[in-house]
Amino acid sequence: MFQGGNMGLEFTDSIARRLEALYLTTDVVAQRSETLRNLRLTEGESVIDIGCGPGFLCESMAEIVGPTGRVVGLDISHDLVRMAEGRNKRRWLSYREGDAIAIDEPDASFDVAVCTQVAEYIPEVDRAISEAFRILKPGGRAVFIATDWDAVIWHSDAPDRMAAVMKSWEAHCAHPRLPRSMSERLRTVGFTVEAVKAFPMLNMEWSDETYSKGLTELVQDFVGKRGDVAADELVAWAEEFPKLSNDGRYFFSSTRFIFIASKPD
Repeated sequence: MFQGGNMGLEFTDSIARRLEALYLTTDVVAQRSETLRNLRLTEGESVIDIGCGPGFLCESMAEIVGPTGRVVGLDISHDLVRMAEGRNKRRWLSYREGDAIAIDEPDASFDVAVCTQVAEYIPEVDRAISEAFRILKPGGRAVFIATDWDAVIWHSDAPDRMAAVMKSWEAHCAHPRLPRSMSERLRTVGFTVEAVKAFPMLNMEWSDETYSKGLTELVQDFVGKRGDVAADELVAWAEEFPKLSNDGRYFFSSTRFIFIASKPD
């Protein structure tokens, strides 16, 4: 993941470990499987993961492309890169710190580029898209995945409080409604948009296996530091979820939008 300037999440070691746990939930594992399906990787291909986070997607891609291929994981967070490197046992998979708007790779270096839940965190998102286009070979493929944070449905018996918390949370990224303009941005730099798909996440309970429980911790930490929601209100916001879950009334829905593009030959 990438930090959205001074407005965004600061990816410290503590946040990195929370993200690692979040990426292992059933919901995010399912998203990773869907991402792999849409990447359509084959043995021997070269792939870059722009904003690789803790590296789970890179590991899965490395298994597919094999030792005749190449996988590079790039992230701006030192802690996330170190975490990914600590698990890596494959010589054809490498990680490094780097910025999405200035990728240290030659033109036409990769067959495939993937950027999952990262683009909305980059203030200069069009430069990042241009960089992905630049480093792809002619005929190369790209998959971008982003969330429209305004479209998250999270039930609460205190809807005004929920609205205030989610409004504050929007500041954690630079482009909270990026999917609405993503196709146009991709086409502007030269990509052909092949398809746009929706991947839903639906939680009917609040448990360690759900994406929304892990998200709760991140939201509470970020919004708490901003100070625009009273501390007691923020505590009440988080404490409501296990109660709703125990009563069978918990509901969370978030849609990830998958943009599949190609670089013309």
